[in-house]
Amino acid sequence: TPLGSLEGEGVWQPYIQDSSGRVVAYRAFIQPDASRPYAVTAAVAFDLTHTRLHYVLGSVEPYSPGAARRPGVIAPADFVSGILLATFNGGFKAEHGQFGAMADGVFALPPKETLGTLAIYADGTVRMGEWGDDITASPEMVALRQNGPLVIHNGAVTPQVYSNSPADWGYTINDVSPTWRSGLGLSADGKTLFYFCGSSLSIPALAEAMLAAGAAHGIQLDINEYWVLFVTTHVEAGQWVVEPLFPKTMKENLYRYLQPYTRDFFYVTVR
Repeated sequence: TPLGSLEGEGVWQPYIQDSSGRVVAYRAFIQPDASRPYAVTAAVAFDLTHTRLHYVLGSVEPYSPGAARRPGVIAPADFVSGILLATFNGGFKAEHGQFGAMADGVFALPPKETLGTLAIYADGTVRMGEWGDDITASPEMVALRQNGPLVIHNGAVTPQVYSNSPADWGYTINDVSPTWRSGLGLSADGKTLFYFCGSSLSIPALAEAMLAAGAAHGIQLDINEYWVLFVTTHVEAGQWVVEPLFPKTMKENLYRYLQPYTRDFFYVTVR
């Protein structure tokens, strides 16, 4: 749903193809804040019937006292041309919320009750909801990430979105001021995963972008310019090449997730 006056706003365009040429992800742009028409949000929609989401704990973050150092790398079986499609940022450091995080059965931090939770299961299913209510512990769960309260729950903006709480939504220069923000959303049928990011975003604006794109559930991921990064990946002449979602602003350390990395991150492969 277009929210502003940007030319072509809200039109889904083919964005990522698999090796057979099938489109597995689409991209659209949204103006979610009338008071900041320059705040353009990108939405990437992955077809989860043909792609799979993965989560990686960084070698350091989320920090887990006394834990062995983790590799912080993409699984070798997935780090293959034609398999790996995209990588993008995870959430806050442990010191900024102690939000739950687990990958491959390794808990960096235990999940907290009522917080927004993204969970990935052994069969590739992705679920999103409140921990302890919508989502609970399961032997089939292979990864989870929390990063504060839900932004969208069952198709509606949650009350916490309007709390202006840095403890929930992260610290910027002036508490919860507009800044680069990112987030994940999931369609009601669980078949479409959305990644969102953009500059000068307030939490309410991020929520509006999520609803406009069709997310029934949504959580915020990391914030502030350097930490928000989404790149597509492919191989040319035997070398990995990445292409950022916002080429004019995403310029630093673009290959960070294709090597051992200290912070947590997500990646998407062909199913």
